[in-house]
Amino acid sequence: MRGELPLFGQAIKRSFTAAGRARRTEIIIYIVGSQLLFSILAGLGGLFLADDALGWVRFATSYLPIIPLFALSARRLHDFGQSGKWTALLGLVVARNLGLDLALRLGGWEARAMIESPLSYVDWLFFLPFAWLYITLLIAPGSKSANRYGPDPREDAAGTNKTAGPGNPEPAA
Repeated sequence: MRGELPLFGQAIKRSFTAAGRARRTEIIIYIVGSQLLFSILAGLGGLFLADDALGWVRFATSYLPIIPLFALSARRLHDFGQSGKWTALLGLVVARNLGLDLALRLGGWEARAMIESPLSYVDWLFFLPFAWLYITLLIAPGSKSANRYGPDPREDAAGTNKTAGPGNPEPAA
């Protein structure tokens, strides 16, 4: 696991760079790591902040990890040889949830319910393609050779960062 931890830092560093490709390990490490990190921050905020300030901290810690996810998702789509434009699904889901959460923070449950009520009839139109896309990004392997978006991310330029497989029984350290 120690060898995969730099992938978290790489995802953060490349938050606004959609060029290139990303391994599924990179997206999994980022999702798990960011959720752990921001859960700890939200928990610490609960120890030191009042209710209203704590609500805004929890709101921020819910949405800050999403920022690098746009570029990371685009790079992961590039690993399949697909355009990063599919991340628009992420944008739709984030915009919906952000709007509802802002309505809750600013106007209370009544304001959120007033907005959410008509959306409940079309939510499945966003959710089904979004769920399919992100499950695919997490479990399906990318293309094994270079494509128009770059070289295989499992191998660096020198070819020393290979994953285990039939031709390479042990991954390089």
